[in-house]
Amino acid sequence: MLVLAGAGSGKTRVITERIARLLASGVEPAAILAVTFTNKAANEMRDRLGAAVGDGTAKAIWLSTFHSFGVRFVREEAKALGLGSRFTIFDQGDSLGVVRELLRTEAEADRRLDAQAILSRISLWKNALREPGKVRAKGDEYDQVAASIYGAYESTLAGMHAVDFDDLVVKPVMLLRDRPGIRSKWRTRFAHVLVDEFQDTNVAQLDLVRLLANERGNVCVVGDDDQSIYGWRGACVDNILDFEQYFPGAVITKLEQNYRSCAPILNVANSAIEKSRKRPYAKVLKATREGGSPVRMCVLPEPQEEAKFVATEIRRLEREGTDPRQIAVLYRSNTQAKLLEEELRIAGISYRVFGGTKFFDRKEIKDGIAYLRVASNPRDELSLRRIVNTPARGLGAQSLRHIVDHAEAHGMSLLRAVRSADRIEALSARAKASAVRLGEAIETAGEGLRAGDVTGAATSLLRTVGMLQDGGDQTPDAKRRRANIDFLLRSVERLEARSGADRRELQQLLHHIALDPSNPDEPETDRQVTLSSLHSAKGLEFSVVFLIGCVEGVLPHARTIDPKITDASMADLEEERRLFYVGVTRARDVLYLTRHKDRVARGRLVKITPSRFLQGLPDADLESYQSTDTRELERQEVADMAKALLERLGATDA
Repeated sequence: MLVLAGAGSGKTRVITERIARLLASGVEPAAILAVTFTNKAANEMRDRLGAAVGDGTAKAIWLSTFHSFGVRFVREEAKALGLGSRFTIFDQGDSLGVVRELLRTEAEADRRLDAQAILSRISLWKNALREPGKVRAKGDEYDQVAASIYGAYESTLAGMHAVDFDDLVVKPVMLLRDRPGIRSKWRTRFAHVLVDEFQDTNVAQLDLVRLLANERGNVCVVGDDDQSIYGWRGACVDNILDFEQYFPGAVITKLEQNYRSCAPILNVANSAIEKSRKRPYAKVLKATREGGSPVRMCVLPEPQEEAKFVATEIRRLEREGTDPRQIAVLYRSNTQAKLLEEELRIAGISYRVFGGTKFFDRKEIKDGIAYLRVASNPRDELSLRRIVNTPARGLGAQSLRHIVDHAEAHGMSLLRAVRSADRIEALSARAKASAVRLGEAIETAGEGLRAGDVTGAATSLLRTVGMLQDGGDQTPDAKRRRANIDFLLRSVERLEARSGADRRELQQLLHHIALDPSNPDEPETDRQVTLSSLHSAKGLEFSVVFLIGCVEGVLPHARTIDPKITDASMADLEEERRLFYVGVTRARDVLYLTRHKDRVARGRLVKITPSRFLQGLPDADLESYQSTDTRELERQEVADMAKALLERLGATDA
C-alpha cells in the first residue's frame, strides 16, 4: 500500500495507527518493522505507540531509522559481513579524514580539492549500489579523483574494522541480495514492513525494503512526492512515483485534508505545486480550518532592508503577544542568515539557528569519543590519528609520519607502533616518551573495559591524557570544554548504571552517538525565534513564517537555473519548486513571502527578478504588505535593545 499524504495531513499518525491495528489483530510486535529517516520522528512514533499500546509492546517493535536498523543488522551479521564484533561506525568527520589522507597519498590531482565534494560523490555511488570497479567517471575532475580513490577508501575502512553511514544500508542490501539463507531468515522475521517519508528513500533503501518484503507483500509506505527535496544527497523521487512498478498490485490512497494551515496559505501552496511537470498522483490540499488572513507579499529595496523588515515585524508581533517560539524565518541558503542575525541582534530579538552544531559534534567531545573508540577498538587508526597530539604532547605531523613509517616497515598496527615509539630513532626524546605514555594509557583503558569497569576506565583515560583536568586554564572556553567532557563521562556512567554496561555496551553508546550527535539532555532555550534553511525546516510548523529571498538565483538557486555554474537540469528546478512548497506549508496562520528588488554586486546596483514561483499565485489569497511599525521607539525600548545587543556581543566574545 502507498499512502500519499499531503503536507499537514497527519502522515506520521498513519504509521502508528496502522501498527496499533496490526497489534490488535494479533500480529506479534517483534514481527513488525517500521522505519523512518530521523531519530526525532522515530522517537515521536514510539511515544505515540507507547501511549496507544503500552511502552513494553512499543519497545518490542522494530521501530527505528534506516541507519539504526542497519546497526542492529550489521551487529547480528558481523561474521557474515567479515567484520569483527568490535567494529566502529565512522561519522561524516571520520570519513572526511579518510578522504583527506587518501587525497594526500593516493590522488594525482593538479590542485587542492574539496574533500567533502569527493566524499559526496563516493556516497552517491554507494547509495546507488555502484561498487568501486563499476564506476565510470565523467570528464569532471572531482568525479575522476573520487573514482580513483573509491576502492582505497573502502579498503581503508575494512582495514580499520569500520563502516560508514552508507554501509549501514548498503552492506545489509548486498548480504540479503547475495545470501538466500540470510534473506529468508530476515524475511521470515518480519510479517509487516512500514516506511515513513518514503519520498526520501534512495536506491539502496528501496532495495532494502524490497529484499525484506515477504511473499505476502505486506509493505505499507507513507510519503509525499510534493515534499521530495533531497535529490542532491541521493533521494530518488521516482521510488514513490513508480511504486506500482516495484510492488505490483499495490493499493494507492491519498490524504488531502490539511489540519495545519488556513485556506489562503494552502491555496498558494496548491497553485505553486500544480505547475510541477511530473505529478501522476496529483493532490489538492483542503483546509479543515475556517478563515485565515491573506498571504503577505513584501517587496523591499535590497537584502539589508529585507532583513531589517523581518526584524521590525517580529518585534511588532512579539509586542502584540505572539510567542516568539511560534515564529520562523526560512531561507534557501545558509548565507542568507548573516544579515538576518545582524538585524535581530540590533533589535534585541533572541533567536536560534535550527540545525546548528550538535552537542556530540563539538571538537572536545569528538576528541573524547575518539579516545574511547581507540580503547574499545585498537584497529581504529583514524581515531588514533585524531588524538595522537590532542592535547598537544609533541607528536605533530612529522612525528606521526615517523610512527606511521615504523608501523608500515614492521607490519604492525599504529597503536603498537605508538606503544613502542622508544625504538624509533627519528623521534625526539620528548616525542618518544609522549607516545609511549599515550600507548600505555590506551592499553590500560582497554584492559579496564574488558574487565567491565567502563566508567572508571573511560574517566581514567581522559584524565591521564589531559582531556579532563582540574585547575589550569580558567577561561570561559576552557571551562565549557571541561564541562562538556564531564557530560560525556556522565553519559557513559548513566549507561553503565542502566544496563550494567560492558565493553559491548560502550560500543553501542559510541554507535548511537555516531548516528545521532544531538544531546537530549540539553534544554532548549525558551522564547526564541527560529532561523532555518528550507531543507532543515521540513517536518516543522509554526504559527508565523517568513519565507525570504523569493527571487531568481536564490529560490530557485542559481546553480539549478544557470548551466554555466553546474549541469542544471529540469529535475533540479522541479526540486526547487517542491522546496518552495515545503516552505509555504510550514505556516499555520500567517505567511510572509519577501523579496528584494535590487542588490549591489561589485559596486554596481543590479536589478533582481522575482522568483518564478511567485507567478500565477491566486490574487484573492494575496495582499501587498508593508510594515505598519513606523512609530518612534520609546527611550526604554532603545535602552533594552542596546542592552541586549551588548550582552550578545559579550557572549560572542566569550
